[in-house]
Amino acid sequence: MAFIGLSMLCACGGGGGGGSASTPVADPPASPDPPGDTRALTIVDAVPAAGAINANPAFGSLRVAHLGTADLALTFSADCENLSVNTFQQPLFDLSSSAADQLLDHRATCSLEPSSAYRLTAETHPNAAPIYTLEQAFSTGPLNTPGLLITDSVDLPRSEVNQLFQGYVQGALPGQLDLPAGIESLVLNLLIDIADSSWNHLANPGALYDVRNLQVAYASRTPDGAASNQLTGLVSMPIIATASQFAPRDRIIVLTHATGSTPSALSPADAWFILASQFASRGYLVIAPDNYGRGGTASADETYLLDYQTAQNGFDLVSQVLADPEYDAVNSGNDLTIIGYSQGGHSAIGLWKMLETQGSGDLVVREVHAGGAPHNLYRTFRGVLQYLDGSCAGDDYCRYVDRESTLPFATDRILPGLLGYTETGLATDDLIDEGTIRPDFIAGFLSDEATYDLLKVQLQLNSFTGMIAGGNPLAGSVTGVHLYHSAFDRLVPEANTRELAAALEPLVTVDFDESRCNADGYELLFNLTDKVGVLHTLCGLSVLDEVMSRLR
Repeated sequence: MAFIGLSMLCACGGGGGGGSASTPVADPPASPDPPGDTRALTIVDAVPAAGAINANPAFGSLRVAHLGTADLALTFSADCENLSVNTFQQPLFDLSSSAADQLLDHRATCSLEPSSAYRLTAETHPNAAPIYTLEQAFSTGPLNTPGLLITDSVDLPRSEVNQLFQGYVQGALPGQLDLPAGIESLVLNLLIDIADSSWNHLANPGALYDVRNLQVAYASRTPDGAASNQLTGLVSMPIIATASQFAPRDRIIVLTHATGSTPSALSPADAWFILASQFASRGYLVIAPDNYGRGGTASADETYLLDYQTAQNGFDLVSQVLADPEYDAVNSGNDLTIIGYSQGGHSAIGLWKMLETQGSGDLVVREVHAGGAPHNLYRTFRGVLQYLDGSCAGDDYCRYVDRESTLPFATDRILPGLLGYTETGLATDDLIDEGTIRPDFIAGFLSDEATYDLLKVQLQLNSFTGMIAGGNPLAGSVTGVHLYHSAFDRLVPEANTRELAAALEPLVTVDFDESRCNADGYELLFNLTDKVGVLHTLCGLSVLDEVMSRLR
């Protein structure tokens, strides 16, 4: 069994303690290979990264993903205490070789000490031939005690909270949609009519409390797992000192933001700041992390649609807010509702996966609301290339692609973080020339040239639709997953959500609301303008209104 090249194995380190855990897949069959044949598995992602030297010992969550086959069974061991490992498995598609046809994504937790070297290792059964092994080595720095630093704040009276959304629709939203002059007033009037008639909870939130919005910095990790104090986020809460009576809500709301949003900026032009303020005005504690690459880390590329790297920062912020006694008065427990749309819908599923497999037992995700998201990132990206190549032929992932509007999401959003934070063996110039995707890249990618195998692997590693039900760590989760998408969405194909619903239905309770974003007004807008963001945004606002109605 041969594997794709480019091994990323770490150098070994020392450490103390010990533990072991096994993945829940079957032992491999007997092999005719000679005894003593030991081969290293190809690691495609590791957090902390290979050779990381400054991991924060306060966070004991580790990730190592590698290429393999369905019958590959590994036993893990590590020189740290309380090792636990959960494994996600999914098939691989469109690679130059079929020898490695599965991705195995291991999520581990263990107790780490400051300024120590560690090694996470795994291998197949000693009697197997050949024996496959992997190794992840890293070291921790000094203890960086988790805690929140409030760097700015804005208090909003109830009356102002009630006006935030109307101001957004009439102010910031038109500029964000970039509508053609000829139909701008027509589309905006239609949006305002929909807001007034249908979005009763966004337009009329019925604030019960004044709101305090806090911009916070917190201890977390860079995409490669090194310690960082630069991450930022938003914490919104009701001001109960001025309330005649207050009863803490039964859950905390976590918002994972959409493209272009920075919740911690405390801006009334930011839809996710508005939403956080509205939920807080109804008595909820709301937590909204900025993605790495926004807010306090804006000088870096954003971890755009990088599942694990984004989730670890959200996980760290949620953990520190709930551990801080300052928020106990407005928080009655540790049940969570996670809400995200578009890029944020992808982040919502990723954060849920992390909390289910690497969170503490005290945190329980009761609901996830995810809409309009590229859950099959690989097919969505491939669809752009099929469109450019002229080979779409009506495929669900490319028939609505638009060169002017969709292409920049591939070149300016998806690729920078993917190339900057993962190992693909490729540079930007290999793929993009003067803002346009190179024809040789398009042709090579679609014809399954080996050069692009690791890029395909990374795109599939950050997709959720290929999760295999058997032995999946999400099986039996108490979380109710609510999914939304419009069939008329030109930006993110609806097939993403349809595939995710099918993948999750054997595992958890799934509600795919197919009516909310497919009413007559959506088809009218679809025919009125080919601006891809208009209908996508309309669906997002409708979804948020629906979620608010559920949490009133």
